[in-house]
Amino acid sequence: MRPMTLDDTEIVAGWLRDLDDLSLFERNLPVPLRPDAVRETWKDDLAGGKLPAAFWFTVEADGTPVAIGGLQSINYIHGDGVLPILVTKSTRGLGLGLGIAVILLDMAFDRLRMHRITTYFRADNLRSERLTRRLGFHEEGRMRQAWFADGKHQDCVMVGLLRDEWYSTRSVLKSELKSVNIALASIEKGSVATVA
Repeated sequence: MRPMTLDDTEIVAGWLRDLDDLSLFERNLPVPLRPDAVRETWKDDLAGGKLPAAFWFTVEADGTPVAIGGLQSINYIHGDGVLPILVTKSTRGLGLGLGIAVILLDMAFDRLRMHRITTYFRADNLRSERLTRRLGFHEEGRMRQAWFADGKHQDCVMVGLLRDEWYSTRSVLKSELKSVNIALASIEKGSVATVA
């Protein structure tokens, strides 16, 4: 897992050409964007700065990107942010989402001193529902029929996780993560942290 670059946006644009994935992971885009438009939408998030509002990472398997995950909409005053993750179809079900989430949640609560993390998913996205439940997220609300896909409106589910809840859940997950081998290449000093 390494910091995402602008060059990665072309790969992400390719993933989001699949209308099923686009409608499952992206609520605000009704149709796929051109790669240059995707690049433009990510430019600010990937630029960084003194107090970046987002941190994005690309997960590679054998040198090929297979997932992205990040923390976005970070508010340092209130101590919260949003956790989005997209895993390619060919690598779903292998535990990547869980591994990515654990690294990002540790980063959010330990390094960035966040107090809470939020995420959203379409009500019929059972994988996201199971993943967030395993991570200790609690449903905090629903926007009724707010996510249009496949000709019908689905509920948009909002879930949240507090720092104390994460620390309770994390110890239980450690044993499950032994089979997931994801390492985060640190931006500082080239050190590596693993999920297990």
